[in-house]
Formats: sequence, C-alpha cells, structure tokens
Amino acid sequence: MRDLELWASAAVSMAAGHGTERISGNNTENAAGSAYQYPAEQTERLWKETLLNQFHDILPGSSIHRVYEEAERSLGRVCEEAEKLCGEAVSSLIKEGDGITVFNSLSFPRICLIDVPEEYEKGCRTLEGETIPVYTDGKTVTARVAVPPMGAVTVVPCECDETIPGAVKETAPAAVKETGSVPAPFPTLAVVIPQGDGFVMENDRLRVTLASNAEITSYVLKESGREFARTPMNHFRLFKDVPRKFDAWDIDSNYAEQEIEGAFDVHVEIVCAAGARAVLRAAGKIGSSSFRQDITLAVGESRVEFATEVDWRELHRLLKVSFPTVLYGEYGINEMQFGYVERPMHRSRAYDKDRFEVCNHRYSAVCDGGNGFAVLNDCKYGISMEDGALELTLLRAGACPDMRADNRIHTFTYGAAAWNGSFHESDVVRQGYEMNVAPLVVNGRTDTFSLAETGSDHVVIEAVKLAEDGSGDVVFRLYECKKRMDSAAVKINLPVKSAWLCDMLENKEEEAAVRDGVINLDFKAFEIKTVRIALK
Repeated sequence: MRDLELWASAAVSMAAGHGTERISGNNTENAAGSAYQYPAEQTERLWKETLLNQFHDILPGSSIHRVYEEAERSLGRVCEEAEKLCGEAVSSLIKEGDGITVFNSLSFPRICLIDVPEEYEKGCRTLEGETIPVYTDGKTVTARVAVPPMGAVTVVPCECDETIPGAVKETAPAAVKETGSVPAPFPTLAVVIPQGDGFVMENDRLRVTLASNAEITSYVLKESGREFARTPMNHFRLFKDVPRKFDAWDIDSNYAEQEIEGAFDVHVEIVCAAGARAVLRAAGKIGSSSFRQDITLAVGESRVEFATEVDWRELHRLLKVSFPTVLYGEYGINEMQFGYVERPMHRSRAYDKDRFEVCNHRYSAVCDGGNGFAVLNDCKYGISMEDGALELTLLRAGACPDMRADNRIHTFTYGAAAWNGSFHESDVVRQGYEMNVAPLVVNGRTDTFSLAETGSDHVVIEAVKLAEDGSGDVVFRLYECKKRMDSAAVKINLPVKSAWLCDMLENKEEEAAVRDGVINLDFKAFEIKTVRIALK
C-alpha cells in the first residue's frame, strides 16, 4: 500500500518522461496524451479493508479458525489489487524499449542486487552511461545497481570495456565452485568455503564462521577486527509453552525453565560458493517439525540474512532464535512506530522481570556506545533481551481458541547486523527498511530520477500520497528516527509552487519557505511532520 501511494502520486506528478505537460486535480496527462488517474477510491477502500483486518484478535492469532480463513482471503484480495494498481502507476512512469528499470521507494539511496537475463553477462550500464557491476556464478547473472532515493534507474546490456573505471564483470573463481576454496583474495565477491566441520562466509566487510549445524560461532567486522559472538548465534531454542490462563494471548515467564531440544539432524550445503551472494542452505528438524533455511551474505553488506521456511507441527511450544553478543548494554533498543523505545537488558527489579518478552518492529539492537549489534526481521514482533543476548520469537503453538491455528508452513526472514560506533552512527534503520521493502523491478526504461530526499540519515520520508481533498497537492510524511534533534534540507524534485506544514489530517498550519525545491525543516527527537506541496 505504501508503494502504491508513492508511485501513484509520482505518476500524477510526473509524465512518463518526467516532465508533466498538464496536472489537474488527481489526473496527469503526458506528452503522448495518455492520462493516468490517481486511484483514490480504490486506495481508500483497500486501506479500510486492511485496517479492518488489524483488529486486535486477528493480529496476535487469538481468534477462531473461521476468522483467519476470512482474513486471509480478504488480505489476499488487498495484496492482489494493490500490486495491480501499483504496476499500473509504475507503467505510466516508463517507456517501452530494451532495459530493466529498478524502482526504490525508500527515502535514501540503496544498492540492489538484481538478477538479470543472460544478455547482461558481458556487462551493463545505466542510460546515462554509468557502468554497473555484474556478477555471474555460471547459472545466474546479477547486477549490483545503485538506485537514488524515491526514484528509479534503468540498466541496459553493453560490452563493457575493462579499462573503464569501476567496470566489473566478476566471475566466481573455478576453484571456489569446484573445490570450495579461494586461492586468492577477491574483495569484490562474497564467498563461502568449507573450514573443518563448518564453513566461513566472507566479503569485504564481514567474516562469519558457522558450525556444521549452521550456528554462527564467530561474527567479525573486518574494519575493527572485533568479535561480536559470545556463544553460538542463530541458535534455535524450543520451549514448552502452556500459559496458565489465556493460551493464544499469553506467554508465562516460566517458559524459560522448560527448554527442550531445539534443532537436530541438521544438514548444511553450499548453494552459491562465490558471487554477488554467498549462500548456505541448512535443513533439519525441530521437535515434530522440519525447517529449511538459506543463509546469505551479499557483496558490500555487514548483514547476514536467514530466509526460513518451517513446516510447524507443534502443540504448546515456543520457538526462539538466539543471538548472544559480547556487548554490554544497560538498555536494548526496540523499534516502534516512528522511532524506538529503550528497555533494560537486565532483570534486576520486579518491573524489569515482568518485561521478559517485549515488542519490536523491524529491528532490536544492543549497543555499548562504541559498537552495536542488531537483529532485524520482516514479520516477527516479539523478542526477549538479557545480558547482551537478543532472542527473537519465531513461532508459538497455542490450542485455544483454535486448536491448530499455527500448524502450517511459515516463511519469514530475519537478519543480523553489526557496526562500529554509536547507534546514531549506525545504518540499522536503513537496513530494517531494506529487509522489509523490496525494490520493484520492471521491463522498460526511464531516465534516472529521484522524487525526493531528506539529506539526513536521521530523517525518513515514511509516506507520499495525494491530499485527501482531491486538490492534487502532494503530501509528504516525515519523521526523525534516532531520538535526536536534527535539521533536514528536504529536496523535492517536482515543480513546487508552495509548501505548507500540516497536521496529520492535512489541514494547513504554517507556510514553509521553498528555495530551488528545498524545504529546510527542524525536527525534535522522534518528531513527525506532514508537509503539503502544491505544484505549479
């Protein structure tokens, strides 16, 4: 829904060639004469249906079976229609022709690994002539594309001249593919090689050692050489989980005293030894259930991702994944809406003991002032934190009010990231967004563009939409994400006539000065601002 509103707003504000001929209300007409209309009625209906299914007994899994059958059908329709409408908006922003266009809806630049057709194997570039790194492992061709904030870039195949600065046509060394060993450093590759009974995953920023059961025994940032793993990370912990009162609602604190065997019969194999990504695949058993997990390290990243599928067949069980770190932090950081909350990493007081399970959104982190470690996720919102360990809750198996509500195949991804420096210096917020919002890749071409950017890593544009009153004004909602007073020079790459600071109902409160498309805004810690833009 977020992407739909953004790209639909962009389509109304820009023509396919990014130079609008005529803007009127919620419609735009490009130079070719084809009109795009903002889907206001459809978007409102889809939001209402989405929010209906945010009812408090639907979200936590505490409804009867029929509710979830209806909710899944309803949300399935929402996703299908939203994807269709988003595709229509994006189609109005591109032209036919050779090329692949990558759209980034986030308000900061990002580097995307995009699998491309074989004709890109000899190299590729943007329409503006910038050479794009290309990787091949003999099966898949992958381009590493830098995309501007809230914008898009097109890549086309080319015969790259190896003398061009930055030209990369990296092929996984035969020795890696055939023997699993790297004869020499390949800083532009991510690699995984066998070592003893386990494996080592490595790129230019990170070196991770894994045991034969896919648990991380060492997590080292190359820049500092610092070790972050205290005991094995990515460690599955399974507990008996029988709440005294409300089966699907509660987790009782005594679950921690009832741990049983976690993962067993684990087999690990190398899926991709070297390339844009290094990938290990683990498969095994957890209780009466089975799981499969792809562990991925990408070029240039300090984040390891764990794409997991579990065929969950348990009853009254609780599954967590543990990341014990060497860091001492008095407080852990849990993301929430438009910011984060800090909670104790100890259980010294009765009040702290009661917070043995807390909520988080895209990330939770522990920091010691000079280093930090975070566990990220795409759909798991419960976590426990104590003594530098972050334990993400993955699955439960209650029996009331629906006996087998959780018994099905579950797919989810979580990640681990480390950094040197304070939390304010980290890129955890960006990484959380990147894990949850995939780039949109379509056939066709467009000139590289960026709709807007903040010029600050502390200020995020969370939403872009057209005003509810049908005026054609564009509404930007921004927030400060790191509990720090900050200023942002927000650049709007549209023909801005005027700008107003508004309340959340989009009522104008104060006119904002605009100079060359730039609006200077001062933010308090965690402050949310709504800016309304009128176009020329």
